Amino acid sequence: MRPLTRAEALQARHDALCFARAFPRNAAALRRTLKELAGFERGVRPVRDELDNSGIAGTSYRYPFNYRMAQWLASRYGRAVTIDWPAYRRHEWDEIAGVLSLCVAWAENEGLDDDDTPSWDWIALAKKGDRRTDLQWLLGMLERGGVMPEVQRYLFESTSLPLVWDLAGSPDSITHARLPVKRVFYHREILSGRPPDFSRAVLEARSDLRLLKPAAADRYIDAARAALSQREREFHVIVHANRDETYRYDAGRGLEIIVFGLVRPQRLTLEADYGAILVKNGVPIGYAYAAVVLDQADIGINVFPTYRAGESTWTFTQLAALFHQHFGARKLIMRRYQVGWQNPEGIDAGSFWFYYKLGFRPLDAGVRRTAAAEAERLARRKGARSDPAMLRRLARSDMVLSLDGTPPERCRQVDLRKIGLAVTRLIEKRFGGDRAAAVPTIAARLARTLGVPRLATALPRIAPVAALIPDLARWSPAEKRRLAAIMLAKEGKREGPFLLAMRRHDRFKRFITSRF
Repeated sequence: MRPLTRAEALQARHDALCFARAFPRNAAALRRTLKELAGFERGVRPVRDELDNSGIAGTSYRYPFNYRMAQWLASRYGRAVTIDWPAYRRHEWDEIAGVLSLCVAWAENEGLDDDDTPSWDWIALAKKGDRRTDLQWLLGMLERGGVMPEVQRYLFESTSLPLVWDLAGSPDSITHARLPVKRVFYHREILSGRPPDFSRAVLEARSDLRLLKPAAADRYIDAARAALSQREREFHVIVHANRDETYRYDAGRGLEIIVFGLVRPQRLTLEADYGAILVKNGVPIGYAYAAVVLDQADIGINVFPTYRAGESTWTFTQLAALFHQHFGARKLIMRRYQVGWQNPEGIDAGSFWFYYKLGFRPLDAGVRRTAAAEAERLARRKGARSDPAMLRRLARSDMVLSLDGTPPERCRQVDLRKIGLAVTRLIEKRFGGDRAAAVPTIAARLARTLGVPRLATALPRIAPVAALIPDLARWSPAEKRRLAAIMLAKEGKREGPFLLAMRRHDRFKRFITSRF
């Protein structure tokens, strides 16, 4: 084995220190760790270019961030984040010039369309004397260009614009990222095994879920975005996190799970989509999500590689407990991507068996039989492992675990795809495909049918789904009022009340589960 280069040795040492900060043995060990991390940037300088995209203080992070993240980075970090022009110049086409042509005065296109004046030179000329970075200037042009925010996003992201973030001295680099904690939990041991009964452990775990004030929520949102931005992750729910629906769940052993809802414009129709950042003794160690509809939660977790030798199974148990206890999830769905479908990382990690051993089973009967046979083979042969081809076969199906013991063959998912297609057929049949007219017309009709005039102006996103109910006019007045409350709750400050209201409406639940 060849010796490590200096950069590789620094990366390995940095990972070890970050792990020790999240899982300290005692106070003295934590003090030594924090002291070494505080000065770590000095040792990086001679090889900083070899450590690009490591998140280590003193290095650079290069990535084509999406529009919302570019706005956030430019606003929060100012001159530390700008366009990576050397990388952009390697593009086959000058996409920025095409975008700018839609934002500038018409007469300016005479200079912008000149092949001898690439966009970087044109921007330098246009912003001469402007102290903003090229990125801040470009974002400003898009925001004032007279196009809708959705079009701004599309135009920006069509350029695949590479950005560079200078992490010199950054308190949000992986090296220094640490949120304040009231009390550090010291680890005499690391909980590395599986619980004897995962479902029982989930059902028995208990802790309060506390809604945070917006100022506190902002601190966690910023920390979550910074942590994921340095790991090539742009997690939709955290990118669009709702400061009015951010919760803190204290799981114990120094673990906090910070849960984020979505801002109103980004919300789904029937699901409530939640993201989470996993924080161990103040250190972000991973992220998670759960998309909840009725009593079903699509759930997933990603512990950052540096921390996977820690308490990953216990952490996942606490995550599942949170969404069971506070969001009503009784049926946990693990989508096949998580266990390796078109996901080489999941295959390499053997993720299928991690979840299988916790009690998750494939929803597809054929894959379930294959998994049972493979499990028997592995049990007979000590040290045997499933090869990648077998793991890919096992990853063809989503997996399910019902906390009430319902076997997988009796589990029925809400098929949101079918609901979406039914709405499409409704709009085509009744409105000739005129979507602009369909939604307000449907909302106005529902307002009359349900006796709630406010629905006509609120334009709830569930309105087209409610319009699919064939016998809605015959529902009782109480059932109609509760349906209207569900539709309006979806448009509220938080989605938690929407989930609760939908679970309590038996007739609407029957319509969703029996028809789709």
